[in-house]
Amino acid sequence: MSGRVLAATILSIATAFFYSLSNVLEMLEAEQVPDEYALRVGLMTRLVKRPRWLLGLLSDFVGFGTQAAALGLAAVVFVEPILASGILMAIFLGAAFTHQPVQRSDIGAALVLSAGLAVFLYEVSPTGGAEVGEIPRWLVAGPIACAVILVCVAVGRNTTGPWRGASLGVAAGISFGIAAVLTKTLMHYLGDGVFAWVSHWEPYGLAVFAIGGVVLTQSALQTGALGAAVGAQEAMAPISAAIFGLVLLHEEVAAQNGIQIFLVSCSLVAVLGGIAMLARAEERLMEAAAQPQRAEVP
Repeated sequence: MSGRVLAATILSIATAFFYSLSNVLEMLEAEQVPDEYALRVGLMTRLVKRPRWLLGLLSDFVGFGTQAAALGLAAVVFVEPILASGILMAIFLGAAFTHQPVQRSDIGAALVLSAGLAVFLYEVSPTGGAEVGEIPRWLVAGPIACAVILVCVAVGRNTTGPWRGASLGVAAGISFGIAAVLTKTLMHYLGDGVFAWVSHWEPYGLAVFAIGGVVLTQSALQTGALGAAVGAQEAMAPISAAIFGLVLLHEEVAAQNGIQIFLVSCSLVAVLGGIAMLARAEERLMEAAAQPQRAEVP
């Protein structure tokens, strides 16, 4: 292993750790905010006053820096699958902070989800494509993506616990996936000048989806279902970004032959199954924790 590859590997693992630490710290604070603030900007105004949440935000920024450094040394197809291990890291960190044992069911579900995500990222690995999406394609893909996000939010509003965390996590992941495509377009405009982006709609759309993704993520973490919320968001963000890049920017994917397409299909099934497994496992855990409390009620 060359020094460049070793450095990229260490930086990728560090990125996964910092992002996981961020998720855990933010969850510990978000779950203390009353449910009535979920899916509202007011949730953020309360969280920014909490030092531990701000420490989680700082961890996010550090993770972004190590990820950028890793990508400077190695290709996306090498770095991104390693980041999938962050889902498992988050579960162990969450157990350490809350002094609760790690359940085998959580580990199994996280492994299935992480493996599925890693295979998807390795086999798809989008490359090339345009910098700016065509308006006609946005007019079709944009409303569909927004409709899916709204459906996930509606499901979240009508469920509780891990299933709510998973559905809002999926919505957040899709929002960040769209934001990733719009970020690529923004960087293209910045190449023409510092203020060249002002007359275009994409940077404003980026602000909406990025802020919306943050609010959705914190609302998902507010449920306390760390595995389901983080797993759903971390999985759907790169998957949706790859899909939007393919549809909107004409990016090309590595998977071309039948075997590769089959592996991609299996990986998507594994991702969705892993999210459902995490939600079910955490739901059983929460129900078991609530039973002694019910027994104490006269």
